[in-house]
Amino acid sequence: MKLLVFLLFAASAQPVCAQQRWHPYVGLHASGDAALYYLGPSLQVGTDYHFNGRIGLTGYLHSYRRSLTRTDPMHYEKGHFHSLTGAVLVELRPARKAPRGFQLAAGLAVQQVDSEFDSRWAYWDERRTNVLPALRLGYAFPLLQRHLLTAELNATGPYQERGYGYTYTEIITQLSLGTRIIW
Repeated sequence: MKLLVFLLFAASAQPVCAQQRWHPYVGLHASGDAALYYLGPSLQVGTDYHFNGRIGLTGYLHSYRRSLTRTDPMHYEKGHFHSLTGAVLVELRPARKAPRGFQLAAGLAVQQVDSEFDSRWAYWDERRTNVLPALRLGYAFPLLQRHLLTAELNATGPYQERGYGYTYTEIITQLSLGTRIIW
């Protein structure tokens, strides 16, 4: 069901291409969980709204799914990490030729995580939905007239969980490095 909603959002972003202030995008990233134990490809779709050449608003959905299975006679690990993140960020583009150049964005994200891990030394099964800070640092390059290609780093976090007698903190809950094509 989540994948269907994600794909519907991606398809609905295409008609806004004709408007000058709305700029939909699709991105391919290499992502990881807080410990960078699960590493792999992820997909991001969203749209930018430019108030002017230097300030804008950006919203996206980021889907990341990764599983692992490692077995040998003395050792085994089996687990999965699924994350769906929706974020709204305020974006600043300080370059003289904006929207090209350096980009910095910060805002809030709603992140849903489903993680399960089983091994000889540990087991956990975690499902959570949190509102977290989100950050994006990137650089936009011109691509075919009005389009842009970015190189960027996205991060969400921190997350803290307190229980009886312990405190668990993740400074960065999800880290991704990748590229976007902006229409």
